[in-house]
Formats: sequence, structure tokens, C-alpha cells
Amino acid sequence: MRSRSLLRSRPVLPVGRALCAVLLSTVAALGTGLAASVPSTAATAGDVVSSHWIGLGYNQNPQPPDGTTWNTADWNLMVSRTDYMKPGLVRVMFNLPWFWSGTDAGGSYDFTSDAYLSAEKVIKHYADEGVPVVSGLFGIDDLTYTAANTATVQATLVKHLQADGAAPSYWVGVNEPNVATGPKSYSYADWVTATTNLTSAFATARVDTGRTVISGADTAEAGISSYGGDLGHQTAPGCSSGCDSGLVWKLAALNTFTAQIYADSATDSAVTFQTSSDGTTWKKLAVTPPTPVALVTGKNGGGMWSYAYTASGITGAKYLRLSVASSTLEHTVGSMHLANSGTSVDDSLDDLTQTQTALDTGTWSGNGSWWLRSAQSGLLGAGEAHFYSQELYGAAPEYVEPVLSQAVSQLRAAAPGRPVLLGETGMKAAQYSDGSKDYRFALDTTQPLGMADLAVQEARSGVDGAAAWCLDGYASTTFCGMWGRGTDDPGTVSAHSTALRPWFYTWSLLTRYLPTGSTIHAPAEPTGVRVLAAQLPSGGWTFALVNRTSAAQTVTLSEPTGSITLNKYLYKDGSTPSTDANGFPAKVGALTANFAGGHALTVGADSVLVFTTES
Repeated sequence: MRSRSLLRSRPVLPVGRALCAVLLSTVAALGTGLAASVPSTAATAGDVVSSHWIGLGYNQNPQPPDGTTWNTADWNLMVSRTDYMKPGLVRVMFNLPWFWSGTDAGGSYDFTSDAYLSAEKVIKHYADEGVPVVSGLFGIDDLTYTAANTATVQATLVKHLQADGAAPSYWVGVNEPNVATGPKSYSYADWVTATTNLTSAFATARVDTGRTVISGADTAEAGISSYGGDLGHQTAPGCSSGCDSGLVWKLAALNTFTAQIYADSATDSAVTFQTSSDGTTWKKLAVTPPTPVALVTGKNGGGMWSYAYTASGITGAKYLRLSVASSTLEHTVGSMHLANSGTSVDDSLDDLTQTQTALDTGTWSGNGSWWLRSAQSGLLGAGEAHFYSQELYGAAPEYVEPVLSQAVSQLRAAAPGRPVLLGETGMKAAQYSDGSKDYRFALDTTQPLGMADLAVQEARSGVDGAAAWCLDGYASTTFCGMWGRGTDDPGTVSAHSTALRPWFYTWSLLTRYLPTGSTIHAPAEPTGVRVLAAQLPSGGWTFALVNRTSAAQTVTLSEPTGSITLNKYLYKDGSTPSTDANGFPAKVGALTANFAGGHALTVGADSVLVFTTES
């Protein structure tokens, strides 16, 4: 594996793209049919994504698949496969009993247990290769989340890992603290306390924060799709009558505005607008009702709709009021933009500091996004959260990019220069009737399409890295990986076989050929096709095309490549891909072309094409 020494400097990240307009137009397209054979020409100007690309990777169970210590055969198999992948990011989490036993009152460490040494061995392997590792605790057992000793236990672990040459690059504290499951029922204030404690404990233990930075908040964020990825917004109170609400903005001679509203009705009429010259006398402003756009909600449950209200040519106004009539339905204001001939006001509604407090009415409640608030907290060296596609619940797969683009733009604004990472990503698992997760999708031949689609959209959205769930599984029922753990026939894909599963093919290609330091480009796309271009640190190029339609699609790409020779890799659902003796992707051809003047590539139905100058 290649050296990643440049990662140690953690260079400043540029501010991400503001994509509100793209968000709305893209989400609006979700209900359209899939168009076949639609050419698309990508202009190089403006298609560069504002990210500092770290790369794709995976979540890895550091415990051996057989026994309590890594045997040579299992270790070599894991290393040979991950060496081929060349991950940009790996997440390895700890269970508390691997190294600690005790309570808030005290306890003891054991850094000689097989479980601890196995985990340290895996992290050190990646540290030696220069691969950044995200780490933390899956749970805290009998410890109290906000107790100082809980932070001390973590800091002691990190210090020990650093001393042994196994320093994780990012420490995220406790897994998904915003999810109330089992003993967890934490508030954001609890997270602030726990993370403040962790900062103090790192200092006391003399943890080298140049090697390991506190990151997070490691929150579960699939639900941000309910608001199109908008992390900062305000919600009006709901009731049958007597709770009319309003927000007021002030800008002299305002003449235009755009307001983003979310409501759980496709026929909403509760929102109206008024203007005033003095803040006392108001007159109704006629605003054309917008076309509502259905949004993807939790597990695609439906119910939320996006309304983009806009008006121009306003005269005689110094104040604008957005009113919500009493309603039992939810009404949430996502953003407000208003302008006059020379000045504009952009309010992302993280709070109500830009509205006229004395004129506002109703008891508005903020979204309270942990992802956004933690980025604003000043406690983190990197932003990290979990995002899963809800495609298996019927969501149109293309919703991911606009949702994440909106979120990333707000995170960049909140914490300029900090990495934005997805510590877990993948398909949100379906469920059995008892509520347990059904991972059979990880064995399917359609999973390679879905994961390649997800990777391309995430890279285009501006995230800096993403770790798939998962490498080779955890508990016997959590067979989420690109291969499995167990004694089933190693020549046949199954839940408990070490045979490489179909989605290894596409995910490994994208981890390998979108290396750290690449410049990501987001070319225009035909409907139903995802397209990515990347200029590599070596000066070469990688192109990825994912066709989710039932007909071949042609994309004309224009990038400043000069004449280059590309190796071609193909995955087609229902066909066996070309592989070498190890089961790793093998090229199916080569292409010499110059994309500077535009070059057409055709990707077949239900297929993934990867072209790269790298070997």
C-alpha cells in the first residue's frame, strides 16, 4: 500500500458548494421516469467539487474471524484483500471490555487481553501504511456518559495506542450518541459535557492531538433527508387554533425574497406573507403558490414536502413577515433570502438571531441538529457522522447527492477547514418482522450498483471521505461485509463464507482508484446515471459511470486530460465480472482518448463502468 504521509498535516479544507438551488431542482426530478439514451455534455468550468478528498474505505471488525487471536491464514487473507483496495479511510471501534472493567468509581485496565491486542494489531497495520483510522467506543457498559472517568478511560486508551504506534487519526467518543437505544438516552447537552470532559482528559493524559483529534459527533443522520439535508431550521408550534405564528425580517427597500418551507402536506395553504414599511401596519403580499416536492423521510415513510416560495418586484417594504396559520400539521422554515438593489440577507435559521425578535410571534423550536451544532461547538477537529441510503425502503436512489450537498455546505460554513467524514455509510438495512436487521441484500448482485451509486453521489456532494458498512461482518447475524466470516464453502457466496461478494468488485475499484488527494469533478448527468471524474495526485484520471436505468446511456465528458490511456472495468448486474485469480477486478479493455474537447462514453443498462489511468 502507498504512503499517506500527506494526511498527517490535515490541510485546510475549502468552503463547500452552496447548492440550495441544485438541491431543489434535483429533488424535484425524483418523481420523473428514467430516460434512456440521453446525451450529457459536462463543462469543466464549475464542475470541481470543493472537498479535500481523503477517500473511501470501510468499517472493520478488528477481532479475528476464528479464535481469539489472528492466525496467519486469516491475517494474510484480510491484508491481501485490503491491500488491493488501498482504502482512504478505515473505522475500527472498540468494545469497552476489551481493555477495561469497572464502574464510575474506578476499575482496571488490561492492555494484554487477546481482544485488545487484536484491535491494536489491526489499527497499527493501517497506521503503518499511512491510512487514517476513525475509532471510538461502541458502548460504555456501566459507565456514565457524562462522568469524568468515562473520558479518562478513553484518553488512557488513546494514549496507550499512540505509545504502541497505533494512533487513530480521529477519535469519536461513543457510537451514535443521538440514538436512544438500550441504556442510551442522551441529550445534546450531555454530548457537550462528555466531549468537554474528553478534551480535558486528552490534555491530562498528554494525548498528542497532532496525531489523534477529537471528532464526531458520530451521530446517525439518515433522517436529514426529511428536510432535504437542511440541518438548520425552525418549526412553528402545532395546534388546532389560537397558535398563529410569524417570523419577521428587516431590510430597507427589500424587493425580492425566497423562502424554503417544509410541511407534511402536499396541499398546504397555511403559509402567507405580509410586508410593512414601519413594522406596525401590514399588507398582504400576493405570492404564487409553489409546486410542492415530496421528500424522502425516515425509512422513506413519506409525509414531508418542500415548498420554495419566491417573489420579486416588491415595493414600499422594509419588513417581511412569514406567517403560519394555526395548524396541526408541521410547518418548518428552512431558510430565508431577501434582497434589495444592493444588499442581501441570508438566514439559514440555525437560530432566530436574524429575525426581529420583538415582532416574531409563536413559540418556534429549532431543529437541534447534533451534526450542525457539534460542528459549531468548537470542540471538534473533524466532523464525522453516519449516513445510510434508504433505497431498500423504496426511495429513489438519486436523492442522496442533493441531501448531502445541502448538509455539507452548512457544515463547511460552520467549521471552515475541518474534514467532513461519513464514518458509516451504506444501504439502510431492511428488517425482519421482529425488527432485527436483514442483511441478505449484501449478498445480492444489485448491491454493487447501489454502493457504487452511493459512493459517486457522496463524493460529488463534497464529503471528504466515507467508510462503508462493512468489510467482512461482525456478529453472525450482521453479515454486512464484502465477504463473510465462517466456515461455509469458500467458493460460494453466502452469509458465512469468505467468498468475495459481488459488491466487493465496485467498492474496491472506487477505493483503489479514487486515492487520497484526488480532485473530484461532478460532471452533468443524464437522468438515472451517476457520473464522477477525478484528477489523481499522479496527474492521471479516473472516471466512474453508474447506470441505474434499463437502457444504455451515453455521457459526453469534457475534462482537461490531454491524451490519456485508460484501463476499463465493467460490472453488469446479472453477469459475472472479469476477475483475476484472487477474485480482484480485472480490466476488460483499454481506451486512449483526449477529453479536453469532449469524449463520449456509453454505459450499458444496470452497469458500472470505471476507467482509470492507474494500474
